[in-house]
Amino acid sequence: MSSIVLAAGLLMLGAVLAVTLPRNGLRAAASVVTQLAACMQVGPSLLRVLRTRAPLEGILHWSYPVEDINLRIDALSAFFLAWSLPMTLLGTIYAIGYLKPYFASGRNGGPQFALLNMTSLAFLVVYSAQNALVFLIGWEIAAVAAWLMVIWDYRNQRIRFAGFNYLISTHIGLFVLVAAFMLMYAQTGSMDFGTFGAVLSKPGRLRGVAFLLLGVSFALKSAFFPFHTWLPRAHSAAPAHVSALMSGVIHKAGLFAFLRFLLLLGRPEEWMGWTVLVFGAASAFFGVLYTAAQRDMKRLLGYSSTENVGIAAMGFGVGCLGMTWGLPLLVTAGFAGGLLHLLNHGIFKCLLFYAAGAVYRATHTVDLERLGGLLRRLPSAGWLFLVGGIAIAALPPLNGFVSELVIYSGLLSGAAPSPPARAALVAAAALLAFVGAVSALSIVRAFGIAFLGSPRDASVHVSSPTPLSMNGPMVLHACAAALIGLFPLLGLAAARAPTALFFVPGQPTNDGHLVALLSPIQIATQAFAGLVVIMCAIGWAAGRRARAHVTWGCGYTATNSRMQYTASSFSAQLARIFEPFLPQLRRERLPHEIFPQERSHVATHHVDAVERRMFEVLGQGEEIISKTSERIPEQPRFAFAAGLIVLVVVVGLLLGAGAR
Repeated sequence: MSSIVLAAGLLMLGAVLAVTLPRNGLRAAASVVTQLAACMQVGPSLLRVLRTRAPLEGILHWSYPVEDINLRIDALSAFFLAWSLPMTLLGTIYAIGYLKPYFASGRNGGPQFALLNMTSLAFLVVYSAQNALVFLIGWEIAAVAAWLMVIWDYRNQRIRFAGFNYLISTHIGLFVLVAAFMLMYAQTGSMDFGTFGAVLSKPGRLRGVAFLLLGVSFALKSAFFPFHTWLPRAHSAAPAHVSALMSGVIHKAGLFAFLRFLLLLGRPEEWMGWTVLVFGAASAFFGVLYTAAQRDMKRLLGYSSTENVGIAAMGFGVGCLGMTWGLPLLVTAGFAGGLLHLLNHGIFKCLLFYAAGAVYRATHTVDLERLGGLLRRLPSAGWLFLVGGIAIAALPPLNGFVSELVIYSGLLSGAAPSPPARAALVAAAALLAFVGAVSALSIVRAFGIAFLGSPRDASVHVSSPTPLSMNGPMVLHACAAALIGLFPLLGLAAARAPTALFFVPGQPTNDGHLVALLSPIQIATQAFAGLVVIMCAIGWAAGRRARAHVTWGCGYTATNSRMQYTASSFSAQLARIFEPFLPQLRRERLPHEIFPQERSHVATHHVDAVERRMFEVLGQGEEIISKTSERIPEQPRFAFAAGLIVLVVVVGLLLGAGAR
């Protein structure tokens, strides 16, 4: 456990150096070096825990009111830390190239690099602390650091509003989490997680209330539907590396905390498993619909995070039902698939946000309606975005296919104890198939509109190529996506140790059926990948000898960029089918003359139905309060009487509580 403490010290040292050193180059170097040292310090310990499944434990003596801090790294904590810290390091390296134009204008990058170090420190605290108060401190460090990184370009009012929206949402989740902790503290008189388990493992109303409070808090943190409204705004406003880390790494802490407290619950009740499954299915469904209709590339990727955490939650719901029914097959498929999908989502989502960041850095826009033909001018970003797109669409031979296949194996196993339960799981599998199809449509739309065709806006120019510090992390993420896709048994091995925690001690994990499922898939994906490589080599060789010419246009050669599909027209049919869930704003200037002097235009934008309704309710509430206040007499006697009534009610409540 000393390695964790030493790593925390290194990260704090790097944060201090980042804000005190005189030049941005030195500040970035301090952040990268200390994060790398922290990864090397804790890496061997984490791998040992995953291999042996023996937890690391220790006690850190502190002053009042925390006093002794129990630290524990088990397989679940080691699994999350093993990829959260390296991905944050890669995000820091990416930030060096992405923020370079800001540095050239004299902007101090020290706070940004210091906050990245503090984010890694928050991971160490959240994933190892066994004390609720210390856990909340780490939780808050991550939230505030993310907020400050989101508002990097704070002079922009839209960005300030997005940051404020995120800050409010994450603190609502914090208040709900504190309420759950206070509920358990009132029963145990302790803030240690070990004592919470004694309360959570007893069936009853208190257990159900605590489960719901914890679920709402962690859903807000991880942007589940309908608590997701802060996410697309924050991701579209933040720098690309911050969007990537928030989506792929930081908000996974909510799902980690859910799994941590699920272990304290012991055997969950059946309604809990169905709640998680239905909640995850709703997030996946609505998340992918919003993904398919966005014209802002980063906003699109933000909504896909709601989709993918929903897919992981569907796996966890299957695992919970397996625990309730005593079916090891469902436990293994559900939790292994969900955990592996969280890892895979972190890999390909960071890659996609980094590629979108490269587009923004070069063109200063991520509006799909203005982009086009970027593959010729930004080939590295284009091809790497395509790799991430194939992975997020769950297509072979990349990693997203593997984790979703494992979840499918649980949903379609037929192991449920009753026909209605089996039918419900099959229906969930059908919904997951729909989500996968729409996800593929979304990524084809994003890649095709942005990188293929011809430029749609003459004012958009590619200013500079993508620097090595940005390409390097993207290539590593792409390699990781290919590695797990080509060797799915390797991904299963990474999730095996944390999955074993959800079994009764001594009970085998029973993942032989997953090995039997993935072994032929591994051979098939490797053969498919080899075939793709051969075809690409043949195409490249033939292309070198072929004579380039324009594409035949059926005799019509006066085409222009306005004749291409736009992002809105590409998804118009899907948006029309699901119009009740995808409200559309339309701005237009139509011609009213035979020979119009002004140029006409039509612009459409699909807004978030939940966010729109929320603002409508707030507006209605403000109107009601305003009208009510107008009816209150503005007389001192009325104010005195109202205050006296409130005082009498409060005193009565206090006396009643004392009498009990």
